[in-house]
Amino acid sequence: MKQLIKKRDLLTQFIPVAVIAAVAAVLLVAPALAAKGGHAAAPPCTISPSTAAVGQVYVVSASGLPTSTAINLWVTDPNGNTSGSPLGSTPTGTFNLNESSSFAGQWTYTFSGPTKNNASTTVVYASCSVDSY
Repeated sequence: MKQLIKKRDLLTQFIPVAVIAAVAAVLLVAPALAAKGGHAAAPPCTISPSTAAVGQVYVVSASGLPTSTAINLWVTDPNGNTSGSPLGSTPTGTFNLNESSSFAGQWTYTFSGPTKNNASTTVVYASCSVDSY
Protein backbone atom coordinates (compact mmCIF):
# COMPACT_ATOMS: atom_id res chain seq x y z
CA MET A 1 0.00 0.00 0.00
CA LYS A 2 2.80 2.44 0.82
CA GLN A 3 4.43 1.79 -2.58
CA LEU A 4 1.21 2.75 -4.42
CA ILE A 5 0.99 5.99 -2.52
CA LYS A 6 4.59 6.85 -3.31
CA LYS A 7 4.10 6.10 -7.04
CA ARG A 8 0.94 8.21 -7.11
CA ASP A 9 2.78 11.06 -5.37
CA LEU A 10 5.59 10.83 -7.93
CA LEU A 11 3.08 10.95 -10.79
CA THR A 12 1.33 13.93 -9.22
CA GLN A 13 4.67 15.72 -9.02
CA PHE A 14 5.75 14.69 -12.54
CA ILE A 15 2.76 16.16 -14.42
CA PRO A 16 3.36 19.80 -13.39
CA VAL A 17 7.08 19.42 -14.12
CA ALA A 18 6.28 18.08 -17.61
CA VAL A 19 3.92 20.99 -18.31
CA ILE A 20 6.51 23.52 -17.10
CA ALA A 21 9.18 21.86 -19.26
CA ALA A 22 6.95 22.11 -22.35
CA VAL A 23 6.23 25.80 -21.73
CA ALA A 24 9.92 26.46 -21.05
CA ALA A 25 10.82 24.83 -24.37
CA VAL A 26 8.47 27.21 -26.19
CA LEU A 27 9.85 30.20 -24.31
CA LEU A 28 13.44 29.24 -25.09
CA VAL A 29 12.79 28.74 -28.81
CA ALA A 30 10.82 31.97 -29.33
CA PRO A 31 13.71 34.37 -28.59
CA ALA A 32 16.04 32.26 -30.74
CA LEU A 33 13.65 32.55 -33.68
CA ALA A 34 13.22 36.27 -33.06
CA ALA A 35 17.01 36.71 -33.13
CA LYS A 36 17.12 35.15 -36.62
CA GLY A 37 15.55 38.11 -38.39
CA GLY A 38 12.28 38.33 -36.49
CA HIS A 39 10.43 35.35 -37.94
CA ALA A 40 10.66 31.68 -38.72
CA ALA A 41 11.40 30.64 -42.30
CA ALA A 42 8.06 28.81 -42.67
CA PRO A 43 5.32 29.42 -41.95
CA PRO A 44 5.68 33.16 -42.18
CA CYS A 45 4.82 35.55 -39.39
CA THR A 46 4.76 39.28 -40.06
CA ILE A 47 3.88 42.43 -38.17
CA SER A 48 2.69 45.54 -39.96
CA PRO A 49 4.03 48.08 -39.38
CA SER A 50 7.33 46.58 -38.13
CA THR A 51 7.84 49.48 -35.71
CA ALA A 52 5.05 51.21 -33.83
CA ALA A 53 4.51 53.88 -31.21
CA VAL A 54 3.38 52.73 -27.76
CA GLY A 55 -0.38 52.20 -27.96
CA GLN A 56 -0.45 52.18 -31.78
CA VAL A 57 -2.37 49.25 -33.26
CA TYR A 58 -0.40 46.88 -35.49
CA VAL A 59 -1.40 43.64 -37.19
CA VAL A 60 0.28 40.35 -36.28
CA SER A 61 -0.23 37.85 -39.13
CA ALA A 62 0.71 34.20 -39.34
CA SER A 63 0.02 31.93 -42.30
CA GLY A 64 0.79 28.34 -43.21
CA LEU A 65 -0.22 27.15 -39.74
CA PRO A 66 -1.63 23.66 -39.37
CA THR A 67 -5.38 23.38 -39.70
CA SER A 68 -7.73 21.60 -37.31
CA THR A 69 -5.25 21.77 -34.45
CA ALA A 70 -5.11 24.00 -31.38
CA ILE A 71 -2.99 27.12 -31.79
CA ASN A 72 -1.63 29.17 -28.89
CA LEU A 73 -0.25 32.70 -28.94
CA TRP A 74 2.65 33.58 -26.63
CA VAL A 75 3.52 37.25 -26.17
CA THR A 76 6.91 38.12 -24.70
CA ASP A 77 7.38 41.73 -23.60
CA PRO A 78 10.71 43.62 -23.59
CA ASN A 79 11.32 42.59 -19.95
CA GLY A 80 11.12 38.89 -20.85
CA ASN A 81 7.67 38.31 -19.31
CA THR A 82 5.59 35.89 -21.37
CA SER A 83 1.84 35.37 -21.36
CA GLY A 84 -0.12 32.89 -23.42
CA SER A 85 -3.58 32.75 -24.93
CA PRO A 86 -5.36 29.91 -26.72
CA LEU A 87 -6.49 30.95 -30.20
CA GLY A 88 -8.27 27.72 -31.10
CA SER A 89 -7.93 26.21 -34.53
CA THR A 90 -8.07 27.74 -37.97
CA PRO A 91 -9.59 26.12 -41.06
CA THR A 92 -7.40 28.25 -43.35
CA GLY A 93 -4.09 28.11 -41.47
CA THR A 94 -4.00 31.87 -40.93
CA PHE A 95 -4.44 34.27 -38.03
CA ASN A 96 -4.54 38.07 -38.17
CA LEU A 97 -4.60 39.86 -34.83
CA ASN A 98 -4.76 43.54 -33.95
CA GLU A 99 -2.29 44.17 -31.14
CA SER A 100 -0.60 47.12 -29.43
CA SER A 101 2.32 47.56 -27.04
CA SER A 102 1.85 49.03 -23.58
CA PHE A 103 5.48 50.20 -23.30
CA ALA A 104 8.59 50.61 -25.45
CA GLY A 105 10.91 47.82 -26.53
CA GLN A 106 10.80 44.63 -28.59
CA TRP A 107 7.64 42.50 -28.32
CA THR A 108 7.72 38.93 -29.65
CA TYR A 109 4.65 36.98 -30.82
CA THR A 110 4.98 33.19 -31.03
CA PHE A 111 2.42 30.76 -32.42
CA SER A 112 2.63 27.22 -31.06
CA GLY A 113 0.59 24.07 -30.66
CA PRO A 114 0.72 20.40 -29.75
CA THR A 115 2.90 18.07 -31.77
CA LYS A 116 0.96 15.66 -33.97
CA ASN A 117 2.02 12.41 -32.31
CA ASN A 118 2.31 13.63 -28.71
CA ALA A 119 -0.25 16.16 -27.47
CA SER A 120 1.73 16.71 -24.25
CA THR A 121 4.57 18.41 -26.17
CA THR A 122 4.44 21.61 -28.19
CA VAL A 123 6.04 22.93 -31.34
CA VAL A 124 6.66 26.53 -32.38
CA TYR A 125 5.03 27.21 -35.75
CA ALA A 126 5.97 30.86 -36.26
CA SER A 127 7.44 33.80 -34.40
CA CYS A 128 7.93 37.49 -35.17
CA SER A 129 8.72 40.71 -33.35
CA VAL A 130 7.83 44.39 -33.37
CA ASP A 131 9.84 47.28 -31.99
CA SER A 132 7.72 49.70 -30.02
CA TYR A 133 9.00 53.20 -29.30
